[in-house]
Amino acid sequence: MPPHPVTEEAAEAQTTPPRSPGEIFTAFALISLQAFGGALALIERTIVYRKRWLDPKEFLGLYAVSQVLPGPTGISFCVMLGDRFFGLRGAIAALSGFLLVPSVIVIAIASVFQQFQHVPQVQGALHGMGAAAVGLIITTALRMGRTLRGNRAGMVVAALSFGSVGLARLPVGTVVLSLGVLSVMWAWRSLGR
Repeated sequence: MPPHPVTEEAAEAQTTPPRSPGEIFTAFALISLQAFGGALALIERTIVYRKRWLDPKEFLGLYAVSQVLPGPTGISFCVMLGDRFFGLRGAIAALSGFLLVPSVIVIAIASVFQQFQHVPQVQGALHGMGAAAVGLIITTALRMGRTLRGNRAGMVVAALSFGSVGLARLPVGTVVLSLGVLSVMWAWRSLGR
């Protein structure tokens, strides 16, 4: 199955909200059961391309806001998406789906892992999952970059952020409080025109 069952333009034209908080719970439970080392790629694929609850630009906007909120980005994204469609019930459904079943599974696996952590095959499997997670993150970053295409200021901020954190090794908090605040002020001023 191709990663993009529909084009970005078609996804924008066909967005439909979820039918119930239960549907949100199920979607996030399935996402979190598949996510190893980060759920961003799976969240985007599910929310934008499979379920078509958001178009790529709406996803990018919601993701950007969840990046600057305190706490894990995935948690913030779940709460904001659920709240967007069903208020508090939707936020609880999304968060529960994202955390409940995987938490039980992880606790069970952790108790078994302690007995087998020194087995080379187990260590190899963990390294393989880490490599797959990196590939998913890179793919999602490139896809999100295509969404920013035509937005030069957005591309400049993305490049500066990458350079600051990835290359210069500045703390994320410093970059968010400096570059993040400056870009929000610039966007606010631009929207005021």
